[in-house]
Amino acid sequence: MKPSPQRRALLGVLVSCAAACASPAFAVEPWPNRPIRLVLPFSAGGPGDVTTRLIGGALTKQLGQPIVVDNRPGAGGMTGSGIVARSAPDGYTLLIAGNGAISNALLHPSMPYADADLIPVVATNSAPSVIVTGAANPVHDLRELQAWAKAKKGLNFGDAGAGSTGHFVAEMLASALGVPVTVVHYKSGSETINAILGGQIDLASEAPVAVLSFVRSGKLRALAVADAKRLPLLPDVRSTAEQGFATVQMQHWGGIYAPKGTPPAILDRIAQAIQRAFDSDAALRAQFETFGYRMLGGTRADFEHFIADEKRRLGKLVTDAHMSAD
Repeated sequence: MKPSPQRRALLGVLVSCAAACASPAFAVEPWPNRPIRLVLPFSAGGPGDVTTRLIGGALTKQLGQPIVVDNRPGAGGMTGSGIVARSAPDGYTLLIAGNGAISNALLHPSMPYADADLIPVVATNSAPSVIVTGAANPVHDLRELQAWAKAKKGLNFGDAGAGSTGHFVAEMLASALGVPVTVVHYKSGSETINAILGGQIDLASEAPVAVLSFVRSGKLRALAVADAKRLPLLPDVRSTAEQGFATVQMQHWGGIYAPKGTPPAILDRIAQAIQRAFDSDAALRAQFETFGYRMLGGTRADFEHFIADEKRRLGKLVTDAHMSAD
């Protein structure tokens, strides 16, 4: 028996649908199949730019696609972060950010994007902040700094802007030393270093890569490493914990974020690619260590837990010290 005209028409539709579904136009495209943009919300040439390009090179090797670093400075990191937050959640636009990803939300009542618009993917690198003073100042450690500050009725502390890592170290020191600290905001870490070299401020706290050459040349003196242990590149400089000021601890860290809605499978691939690179590339590890950084890696959950802990810790400091973005 021949099928009826209506049945033949239905069979034709079903065959056409099956053919269409099997065609490349309907296949799921592999990720990644084109270059990935890695947005850094700071200017080129700084410490963050150096490490971001190392990370970009590592991801290129692991994922097989070029990683294009896109410097988008402005508004304490919010300009670049906002660009990523508003990007398509397809894994082709990522953010690399650090402390500012937390501090901006703590200090700014309104931002051009919601904190939840950016998803933590993986931690990349970390280095303890190094507290430095001018070589002409008569102090060599935190106890001497405390006595000197009390005698001169306070300290002037420079940082790279409201909410920067140095800003938090300044407030930690004020509480730990029990002395008045006047915080002077500059536009960048390099401006801060120039101010301390010129004698305009007493103290600063920056990433090792920003101060090592000045400490080694004798132009700056490192008073402490803001951590529980010493920094291998400065083995003679005691940590804040060793000196009896364990509450003064601050890291310059970095991590990768993606726009909300990015498929979990892509997020996992990025985290796994970073971990593979860190595990397998001894030359990459050596480059990070040259700048005073240690590589982190880990899982997405590891990074999420770290951020949650830092939000609680720094959020309490913001409240207790009445910190603001001004």
